[in-house]
Amino acid sequence: MGKTFRHAAIAMVLSLCSIAAGLAFSPNPSPQPQAPSTIPSFEVATIKRNTSLNDEGAMRVEPGGRFRAVNAPLFWMIAAAYSGPQGPLHPSHIIGAPSWIQAESYDIVAKVADAAEMSTYEQSRPLLRSLLEDRFKLRTHREQQVMPVYALVRVRPDGALGPRLKQSTLDCLKESAKCGFPGGLVGHIKAGAITMDLFKQLLGGATGRTVIDRTGLEGGFEIDLEWSPGQIATDQPSLFTAIQEQLGLKLESTKAPIDVLVVDHVERPTED
Repeated sequence: MGKTFRHAAIAMVLSLCSIAAGLAFSPNPSPQPQAPSTIPSFEVATIKRNTSLNDEGAMRVEPGGRFRAVNAPLFWMIAAAYSGPQGPLHPSHIIGAPSWIQAESYDIVAKVADAAEMSTYEQSRPLLRSLLEDRFKLRTHREQQVMPVYALVRVRPDGALGPRLKQSTLDCLKESAKCGFPGGLVGHIKAGAITMDLFKQLLGGATGRTVIDRTGLEGGFEIDLEWSPGQIATDQPSLFTAIQEQLGLKLESTKAPIDVLVVDHVERPTED
């Protein structure tokens, strides 16, 4: 798998991870508890440089309060740790970083003292930020820059949708198993009930650009989108064509102010 496609694939994975907890659609979400004032951190963490030259890598939260990264560039970890409402950070959203954060890979195993401290993906973000700040001496700040984005809009003037996109009648709070988890193979997004807000994050991972929802569609939708990823030969259409033909939507290129992460300082870690 080439590096460009590799980054697109992990962006999709990060999108899926970041929205997993919010897949169940609720028009009136419950208030979220405030974060604790203390900064959480891993109890133990080991970091080693991976020099295998293998293009395959993984990054996941495991049962028992463990975070594991295998052959993962530092960029993946920064993108996961500092992702926000617009979804996971893409390479263009991380400014001022040296090239080695994408070119070099690491194996990391980190564990919290109490597994309850990292029972969800959301809880892993501040822990990962602490790890990056401590071991990689990462220092950052946020800015807004006008950047190329895609606007997700309806194709037909009458607002009609495509054959693979229709309003869902599922109550995901009661029928979570039927709603399913969006994703699967790269080049396929399928879900029983997904909001446009979550769908745009998946499209952002697939395209490498922030996607802005301008469809006006509200609520949950049943979706089954299949396309041919750039470096995989299939009989499916391109993503842009598939969105129009299957969903009755379209991605239009435009510009908008986007939050970016500026890297002020970063160092290679001391291995252990």
